[in-house]
Amino acid sequence: MEHGAAVGGDGPALVAQRLEVARRIVDALFPGAVPADQTPPLFFLPALEAPGARFVDLRRRLEPLGFLPLLRRRGGRLALLLLPKPPRGRWAWQVNLLLLLATVATTFVAGYLQSQALMRAGFLDAPVAGGALFSASVMFILGAHEMGHKLVAIRRGIDASLPYFLPMLPPVGTMGAVIVTRTPAPDRDSLMDLGASGPVAGFLAAIPVLLYGISRSYVVTPTGLEGFLAIPDPLLIRWLVDWLLPRPPDAVVLGHPVLFAGWIGLIVTSINLLPAGMLDGGHAVRALFGPRVHQVVSYAGAALAAVMGFLPMALLILLLMRRGHVGPLDDVTPVSRSRWLVGGVLVVIFLLSAVRLPMGW
Repeated sequence: MEHGAAVGGDGPALVAQRLEVARRIVDALFPGAVPADQTPPLFFLPALEAPGARFVDLRRRLEPLGFLPLLRRRGGRLALLLLPKPPRGRWAWQVNLLLLLATVATTFVAGYLQSQALMRAGFLDAPVAGGALFSASVMFILGAHEMGHKLVAIRRGIDASLPYFLPMLPPVGTMGAVIVTRTPAPDRDSLMDLGASGPVAGFLAAIPVLLYGISRSYVVTPTGLEGFLAIPDPLLIRWLVDWLLPRPPDAVVLGHPVLFAGWIGLIVTSINLLPAGMLDGGHAVRALFGPRVHQVVSYAGAALAAVMGFLPMALLILLLMRRGHVGPLDDVTPVSRSRWLVGGVLVVIFLLSAVRLPMGW
């Protein structure tokens, strides 16, 4: 977004005319606003008890003029910045479809290979069915996560793409999925909703997957299980297994591929909830505590990722932190009390979903 760029590609005369109209709107809604001599246009606003409502009206009036307003605090003063509104994203849905099909294929292969191992051990008869169930379960959880984001983006007027699913080689078959936003959240409440919606939806989708996967899993003795990998389980899986599969002390649970799909869903949820950068947990921290706390906590989030055994994610967080977090359009109006409750829910979901992978796993 270039400073001083012509709004919508119009000529200088039309841009100047629109800017003059925008200044009149600012004066009408914020009497006493003092313009600063800079590009893009900046106004220092008088102290107001609740500027958020006027800012909503300002956004609505400036939208046809091609301006995107940002409300910030600078040196204890309210500052209003008018940026050129970026054009709506022209998303190539064919790319989304291609990545979706590729991820379906890689997750099917991952589930098929798991099912073959179970078939050789005499537990499964049809590896194709196991592969299909694994793929469908993983895609259901990831799809719920990303559609949670997408629906909030539509409701809040945030220009967001369709989900981009990310294929990966077995044994997992996927690196998750992402959506891309071109415009910031309108306010802190909206930013919190955008960040929380995906993890909450994905977590809820993982529960029936886990229940089915546990019900189809096998209680066996540890002898004769060479070749099967022991993986650490999140707290939620441990609770559900103890509840649904009572077993003698010397027995272990050999997981069905659908149970592993639920495990992946919880891991993806916990990684997204790391309080760092542009991750969902980073959105939540940015909404609740503001930019300074977000920057400091992001380093803690990277350290937490490393401690949990996800070193590549820790390095990626540190790399992307250089870009910062744009924040919401209205960064002055605080979040509502209900969003603090949502923040508490996200902490609980993280604690139920997170695991620490052994060194070299």
